[in-house]
Amino acid sequence: MKKKVLICIDWFLPAYKAGGPIQSIANLVNHTKNDFDYHIATSNADLYESLDLPETSLNIWMTKADYKIIYLNPEHQNRSFYKKIFLAENFEVVYFNSLFSKNFTLLPLLVFRNMPIRKVLAPRGMLGQGALAIKPLKKKLFLKVFNMFNFHKKVIWHATAESEALEVHKHFGKQVKVLLAPNLSAKTKEKTFSKPKAINSVNLFFLSRIAVKKNLLTALSYLAEVDKKYHVNFTIIGPIDEPDYWANCQSKIAQLPKHIKVSYVGAIPHFKLDEILNTKHVLLLPTQHENFGHVIMEAWQSACPVIISDQTPWRSLLNQYLGFDIPLSKKDEFIKAIEKFAAMDTNEFQSWSEATVKFAKAFTENPKLIEQNKALFLNTINN
Repeated sequence: MKKKVLICIDWFLPAYKAGGPIQSIANLVNHTKNDFDYHIATSNADLYESLDLPETSLNIWMTKADYKIIYLNPEHQNRSFYKKIFLAENFEVVYFNSLFSKNFTLLPLLVFRNMPIRKVLAPRGMLGQGALAIKPLKKKLFLKVFNMFNFHKKVIWHATAESEALEVHKHFGKQVKVLLAPNLSAKTKEKTFSKPKAINSVNLFFLSRIAVKKNLLTALSYLAEVDKKYHVNFTIIGPIDEPDYWANCQSKIAQLPKHIKVSYVGAIPHFKLDEILNTKHVLLLPTQHENFGHVIMEAWQSACPVIISDQTPWRSLLNQYLGFDIPLSKKDEFIKAIEKFAAMDTNEFQSWSEATVKFAKAFTENPKLIEQNKALFLNTINN
């Protein structure tokens, strides 16, 4: 008999604009579906918009190929309905895919808090210094309520990197239970990449939500200072999460010099990313914090090295020809990295491309990572 696992997540497929968390769970289910009986509770929405689902498919369990799922409209995202649908299923494990979620972490936790069921919570990078600095008062209040109910002691924390485990212990103490299991990625496709690249020209891209945390405005400020002998095509891919911030980005774009060309293509469904990234060279993402960064792995899987901040688990990239990880305080190093890639010819860039695909393939097919993720659900029950 497969162990019965409930996953609570704010957004799930066919939603895609909410980004990495959706892919984290989709990949987890895909890699371990033969070991667990997954039930997914989610909203009938994507980021700031409703999903186009028929009314008859809402608020009831539906069977998909690899899991069962219930899409809940706002009226049914409450404690009383959760008791009705969750307690009838005899789940052995419940997994919460967020920390700061009232409807899909806090309320379900209240339902299960005193039950002898294994409770696993993924903070998803939300305890990082950069993440906590955004809307800090709201997050401090949430953490106060969380601690008041002793929820931090009632869950097993799923850390995706050593740095995230340290963040959990920093905020909740050394006594809380933490398991390390890196996020699973989709398998790297068996394909040969050939990316022609003109000398002194580069196709950069930004792939993430347009929000303060992801630091697009800072990326644009780097581009403004790239030497005029380099031609840069910069493609912005992702949903507008914070409209005021996007307005600031648009103002900066309007001021960029002529050798920097910017295009915004909006949010792209995950299955269409391959087509877009086939013509791109390098990811530019000076993020304030990532606990994993699915877009980084997706860049490597598409033969694109990266220029990222040092606020992710991915470090010492230059030694492996995967790109650059640079402190946000060192603007000049970001600009030099952009110019270095721009200056490359096709042959030099190809060596970097091949290194990224080789690394991504080894990482995504590592059986140890799958076993670490299974262990989240298989160890002894916590009360």
